Amino acid sequence: MLQIFFGLTPFIFITVLGFIFGKIKIFDLSHAKVLNLFLFYIAVPALIIKFVAQSEIGQIDLKQIISYFLMQGSLGLITFLITSNFFKRPVQESIIWSLMVALSNHVTLLLPITKIYFGTEVITQVTSIILMDGIILLSVITFFLELTTKKSIRLSVFLRNLFLNPMIMSIVIGVLLFSFNIDIFDTPIDYILSVLAACVSPVGLFAIGITLSFYSSKVINKITVTISILKLIISPIALLLIGFVLFDAGIPEKIPGAFFVSVAPCGHTAIVLCSAYNVNPENIVKALFISTLASVVTIFFAIQYLTL
Repeated sequence: MLQIFFGLTPFIFITVLGFIFGKIKIFDLSHAKVLNLFLFYIAVPALIIKFVAQSEIGQIDLKQIISYFLMQGSLGLITFLITSNFFKRPVQESIIWSLMVALSNHVTLLLPITKIYFGTEVITQVTSIILMDGIILLSVITFFLELTTKKSIRLSVFLRNLFLNPMIMSIVIGVLLFSFNIDIFDTPIDYILSVLAACVSPVGLFAIGITLSFYSSKVINKITVTISILKLIISPIALLLIGFVLFDAGIPEKIPGAFFVSVAPCGHTAIVLCSAYNVNPENIVKALFISTLASVVTIFFAIQYLTL
């Protein structure tokens, strides 16, 4: 138990460090934005290219991917209905709230933790969920945000902008390298990608800490608590129910990768979308704050359960 706790402390420490430096005003939200832009345009694409190009497609477990995708869709829809009808939030904000529950912080937080505690099989499933989120989830969310913001969109323009998205482009590049069997292992390209990919977790967590430091007052309210419960408690339960009904996989051991991602905190991609679509990020950041702190408990017990 102590070994698991000490294994999680570096991730907690980096986030707390960002929080402290934000509180004492050495870094502010503009610095956090620059760090997030570095992640979005450079570090995360490098990580994705490396994983896709060196992935083992044959090891992807479809029952985990399908179960997780159906859980995301159902919880995202439920979240949209709750935030728009019960909390009376605008449509654009409700769409982003649905992303908060559907998308986990799996790139900057969960993936590095997965590498510490699990083997290749679980890492592959977590990676495949990350890729699925990049291709499907973000595409769908972006489409609906564009539609509700601009009322009408040109499909050709939307597809062009979608393809030029750094995450989508990195997936395409990785697929091309994999398809043409271009081996980049132990090459300068591999070294560059590895160094950039290594920045994702510490830079991302530090940026999250800075952002949280500016929205740390009156964190607990009805909407932030509701979103955190949906993300950390209802999501894994829904995943196990779907897995049980469809694949007789209603226990975490049968879908470990998907289950581990389901207990992760809300994804901070939502903050970027708030800036892009002029949505007030205050409560969204507070929900991120609560879910990130609470996920220390859910991730801890998930690791302990899955590694017994």
